Amino acid sequence: MTTSDAHVRPPIPAGAEPGAPQPLAGRVAVVTGSGRGIGRAEALRLAAHGAAVVVNDLGVASDGGTTGETPAEETVREIVAAGGRAVVDTADISTTEGGEAVVQRALDEWGRLDVVVNNAGIGRPHMVFNLTPDEWDDVIRVHLRGTFCVTAPAARWWRSEAKAGRGGYGRVVNTSTGLLPLGGAGQSNYVAAKAGILAFSEAIATELAPYGVTVNSILPGALTRLAAIGWRTARNAEARADAFDATSPVHVAELVCYLASPEAGWCSGQAFQVSGGRINHLQTFVPAETIERTDRGFTVADLQAELPRMFGAGPRRSDPPPKEWSDRYHEGA
Repeated sequence: MTTSDAHVRPPIPAGAEPGAPQPLAGRVAVVTGSGRGIGRAEALRLAAHGAAVVVNDLGVASDGGTTGETPAEETVREIVAAGGRAVVDTADISTTEGGEAVVQRALDEWGRLDVVVNNAGIGRPHMVFNLTPDEWDDVIRVHLRGTFCVTAPAARWWRSEAKAGRGGYGRVVNTSTGLLPLGGAGQSNYVAAKAGILAFSEAIATELAPYGVTVNSILPGALTRLAAIGWRTARNAEARADAFDATSPVHVAELVCYLASPEAGWCSGQAFQVSGGRINHLQTFVPAETIERTDRGFTVADLQAELPRMFGAGPRRSDPPPKEWSDRYHEGA
């Protein structure tokens, strides 16, 4: 096994710890892109916590190119060998038909669906002046459209179950990226798709709440095959070469397992950045600073002075007193 292979398939516990509770016992999960990396860790840990898992992966290269590899089969073998339940699915989730097929696979195999983890993705990193339309479209298609194509049929099934009096449980965990707080230069297509996933998740969290379905997003950081196409993760790994492997995707997977569990029913419409032993709760689309006036709108001349103040780069706004008070201040001057 090469060093890069070790990052792709690090040892992740696939079986339940002796005597440990299984909060996902009896649940059924779909995990897209779960042949390698974070998705594989999520599938293995969901199974360890009791869930039956549909392991979806096309086996493509990190840029979406075809290969002869079958990573989904390897993940399923690991789960089954540890005493869990899992099946392989190779549907293309970036298509409507593929998204419906992976949901139907769970229903055909186990008669239910409780958890959807949208993780599948590819990378085509280029500066915008070198980025082709196809590279833009392919990344948006797999990440953003793929998230929609799987979530929509799952949502329809949960809604129908709720209307029939059999529902009240559903969990969606969508994968954004820890690059967003860093800006993501060189991967504008990737971060655009991932920002879209955040907005999509917040919207459908409200739409699906009446049916007992929660929707949350994670912004993961881990040393995986896809992360290796950028330079930041490898640099951070070299800076922390100690006994605690903070770059392991297992730490991301444990948060996903919690969000998929009954205990997380209170939590929806939220975003969490997770890497190693650190979890940040992110407030997305929340104003940081405000300027306001109630007598009229701002003019260009006003904004020359006002906008810098939002960034602490200008003096405070003048607040002169009314004339009668000004006169008093100047009496005897």
